[in-house]
Amino acid sequence: MRWLAVGLAVCSLPAASGLLREPGQQAIGRTIPYSVGRALPDRSGDWTRAAQIQMFNPGDLWEHINGAAEQFLSYGFQDLATTKYTDRTTRTVVVAEIYRMAAAVNAFGIYRQEVSPKARPLSLGVEGRASSNTIRFWTAEFYVKLTTPPGGGRMPELEALGAAIAKGLGAPGKMPAEVGWFPSAGQVPDSVKYIPADALGQAVFSNAFEAKYVNPGEPSTALVVPFDNDKTAAAALARYESFLAKAQGKGRVSEPGDGGFSATDSFQGYILAVRAGSKLVISLGASDQRAAAALVAEIVKRLASAPGGQPRSDGVA
Repeated sequence: MRWLAVGLAVCSLPAASGLLREPGQQAIGRTIPYSVGRALPDRSGDWTRAAQIQMFNPGDLWEHINGAAEQFLSYGFQDLATTKYTDRTTRTVVVAEIYRMAAAVNAFGIYRQEVSPKARPLSLGVEGRASSNTIRFWTAEFYVKLTTPPGGGRMPELEALGAAIAKGLGAPGKMPAEVGWFPSAGQVPDSVKYIPADALGQAVFSNAFEAKYVNPGEPSTALVVPFDNDKTAAAALARYESFLAKAQGKGRVSEPGDGGFSATDSFQGYILAVRAGSKLVISLGASDQRAAAALVAEIVKRLASAPGGQPRSDGVA
C-alpha cells in the first residue's frame, strides 16, 4: 500500500503527451498515478476529498479487501485508488474506490460478479446500480464503488459524485460484444457474466461467458467458451465429456454446430455441449431438452454471424 498526498485541484482528462489542464490548474498527473490524477475530483457538491489517496497493487490488495482479493486478481486487477469524501456540514463520509482492471471486459466481469441485479439501475458509466448505501458502476477498464455508512442516505449527492468520477475516467466504452452472443428471449435480465478461468470447474475453460435463462425451478445456464482454434476446442470438448463419465443417458449429437454430446448429470441436470468452430456452446440445467437445443442452435447462429465468428476447419472434421 502507498499513500499519496494530493493537493485540492480539479483533475482533468489526459492527452497523449500528459494530462490536459485548464489555466491555473495544478498538474498533479505528473506525480500520482495516471488513473487517479484524472478521476478523483477534489469536491463534488458538499463532499470534499481527503488530501491522501491510498494505492494498492496486486501484491498488497489483501490488506484492503482480505478474503475478496483472489477474486479481483482472477479478473485481472491492476491497481486500486481509494480515498474518503466528507460532507462539511453533516460529516458523513463516503469511501470511494476505483479498481483499474486489465481491460474493459475485466471491469465488466468483476462488476457483474459483485452487483445485485435487484439494485436500482443508474445511468453511470456503461452500467451502474445503487443499493441502500452503495453505488457500483463500470466504465472503460475501471470498476468504481462508492459506499456510505448504512442508513446514511444522500443518494442523489452520491450519484453526483459518481458522475464526476465517471467523467474524470473518460469515455465509458460499451458492453462487451460477447453479450450479444446470448438471445434476450427468456434471458434473466443482466445475467450475462464473464468467467476468466475454470468455468464449470474445467481448467481449460477460460475467458468464458454465461447467461441465465428462465426455467422451472432454478434458471438454466448457457455457456460459451472460446479457444484459439478448432482443434483445441475439439480436445476440450472431449475432455469435458470424459469428465462427465458418470453422467447418465450420454449420447452423441450431430448438430447444432459441429455436434457434440448430451447427458444428464445428478448435479447439473440436462447437459447439451457442442462445438461451433473454435468455441464450445453448452446448456446446463434446462428442464426442456428441445428448448435447450433451440437455445444452443440460436447461440451457434449468432457466433457464426459475429465478426470473426465463421468456423475455421484447422483439420477437424
